[in-house]
Amino acid sequence: MPEKYTTPYPAKRIYPDGRAEDIEVLLARECPVELFLNGKRFTTLLASPVHFRELAAGHMICEGTLTFEEIAGITVEGNRVEIKTVNPEVRLPKSRKEPVVSSDAVFGIKAIFAGMEYLTSETYKVTRGTHLAALVDRNGKLIFQVVDVGRHNAVDKAIGYALLNGLPLPEMYLLSTGRQPEYMVMKAARAGVPLVVTKAMPFDSGVEAAKKANMGLVGQLKKESMLVFANEWRVKDYKS
Repeated sequence: MPEKYTTPYPAKRIYPDGRAEDIEVLLARECPVELFLNGKRFTTLLASPVHFRELAAGHMICEGTLTFEEIAGITVEGNRVEIKTVNPEVRLPKSRKEPVVSSDAVFGIKAIFAGMEYLTSETYKVTRGTHLAALVDRNGKLIFQVVDVGRHNAVDKAIGYALLNGLPLPEMYLLSTGRQPEYMVMKAARAGVPLVVTKAMPFDSGVEAAKKANMGLVGQLKKESMLVFANEWRVKDYKS
């Protein structure tokens, strides 16, 4: 587990019988990450102090601010991330077009249940304060896994990693430990991800968004079962 994910803090553990002891625990770290677009401050994100370049790329695409083709370069200096666009005079969209995923990818239940192996991290085990996102291919193979204090940051970083490395997002599903309201589902949809799988539950807004975006949505992934909420045709090899 990378030390930069955590920091030690003193605490006092108190038991029901009144006993107490001084201990030291590892807490998840977060830091401000400043995003600049063509030299102008764009926003500040609070995130785990790793994968800033992936965070910036993923955030711009997942929020519908830029397309990946519009990004000319990303540089990182400390906690400052500078994003340059191909056209320096690019105008940010005032309204977002609702995305529809064009990929026709389907995923077998074995590949989806394989995601159970990728839902834990050492950072979470010691801090109980982080989320996780991962990309898994149609064979159930882990492509990338990332931990962050925010479920939205973890998704941005995972998608940013795929974009920066030329990986085929339309052929993968996004695995998350977080709940899935509409805005989380739309992050994946804008990147062309055909299926989102979470160990948590979606909100009704997330289900309706997935249906409209032609995405599969699986919730409450457990060893014994999963719940499919949207576009069941994305999940194959099950018996009705």
